[in-house]
Amino acid sequence: MTDVDSRTQDETTGETAPELIATHYLAGIDEVVEHLRAADQLGLGVRVSSYLVADEEGEGFAVRWELELLTSSPVHQEEEAE
Repeated sequence: MTDVDSRTQDETTGETAPELIATHYLAGIDEVVEHLRAADQLGLGVRVSSYLVADEEGEGFAVRWELELLTSSPVHQEEEAE
């Protein structure tokens, strides 16, 4: 249960921002897809980002994923082109 008074307001829109439930660090895209499907089934929001880490041999980089599970879907406001 979420306390309505504890929710944070989005500074740009004034709307209530979704709350973070959990953060998952994933190594493969198959895991990301599995988590996305589960979140969709549960009606939860997600925020996904990727980053690079040096591989164990130090010869290259590997892609890793950060998936934040949210109480609702975040709304991305695009900036107007000037």
